[in-house]
Amino acid sequence: MHRRMSTAAFLKKWVPIVLQTLVSAALLGWIFRDAAFRAQAWHVLVSARLGWLAAGFVAAGIGNVAGAFRWGIFLRMLHIPLGRWETLRLSFIGLFFNSFLVGAVGGDAVKVVWLAANGHRKSAALLSVLMDRMSGLGALIVCSTAFILWRLEWLSRSKIVANAIWFVFVYLLVVVVLLSATFLLARSGLSQRFPKNAALRERIRETSIAYLQFIREWRQTLIASVFSAIILITHFLTFYFCALAFGAEIPLPDFLAFMPAVDIISAMPFSLGGFGVREQLFVTLMGELCNVPAARAVSISLGGALLGLLWGLAGLAFLPSYRGITKLSAGP
Repeated sequence: MHRRMSTAAFLKKWVPIVLQTLVSAALLGWIFRDAAFRAQAWHVLVSARLGWLAAGFVAAGIGNVAGAFRWGIFLRMLHIPLGRWETLRLSFIGLFFNSFLVGAVGGDAVKVVWLAANGHRKSAALLSVLMDRMSGLGALIVCSTAFILWRLEWLSRSKIVANAIWFVFVYLLVVVVLLSATFLLARSGLSQRFPKNAALRERIRETSIAYLQFIREWRQTLIASVFSAIILITHFLTFYFCALAFGAEIPLPDFLAFMPAVDIISAMPFSLGGFGVREQLFVTLMGELCNVPAARAVSISLGGALLGLLWGLAGLAFLPSYRGITKLSAGP
């Protein structure tokens, strides 16, 4: 019985990853199938302006550091005494796990396990991660809506782009509805009527605690929201600076307007880290809106993604000093 359960857990964990990897490989293979296209992409890469690439790298770093500070706010709200330097190091280790150890323990789980192993309450550690994610989701909703509405008429000039934008609006609306529903369930107490062993009941309970903390510590919540906006904008700027590096002169408001569609759609669990899907979205959206050649659009997409991944290597430098995490990464 134990072996069957282990096999089922193994398949549940690895089958989606294998499928996502195959999708990414297939899409990238399709994009680079033509020799002339590969030559054009290579020409774009070798002619890149290094100053703008450096600016993209710095933007990605600022976003990651801001992410560590945001998580630190929630740690302090939950009375977890973790120093700023320790918070920064643990955040980058989590980033390393998310970026490079596909199929291993996720970055959020690494942070929770380390905090619990060092005497902190596991429930509070889990809640800090949940609140961190919810804050980021709130920034995505607000900033994406603002950026899109700012240039909605321009985005609507292309039917393909307009359809993508409407998908984004529907997605954001569903997220808002779900968040509102969990808030109402938590406030009304209806979640207590769910079976005690129901996973949904536990999730709603955790979410209700998060909402209460957001309200009680509203000043800290606002500060965290500012950090969330910085994280999202610097993420978009990483790709924008890559666009400038590869010769795509696009006004910043226009670039920010279509980036939510790229980010949200590529984050769907169809591919590995969005690779393949994101490149095709850049080709379609930038081609339709800005007449950017496909090879240049793909270079911008891959360049921005790789600049973000490079910061995950910082976590590798901190990993040896965390013995518990090192054992966790090695697995059973």
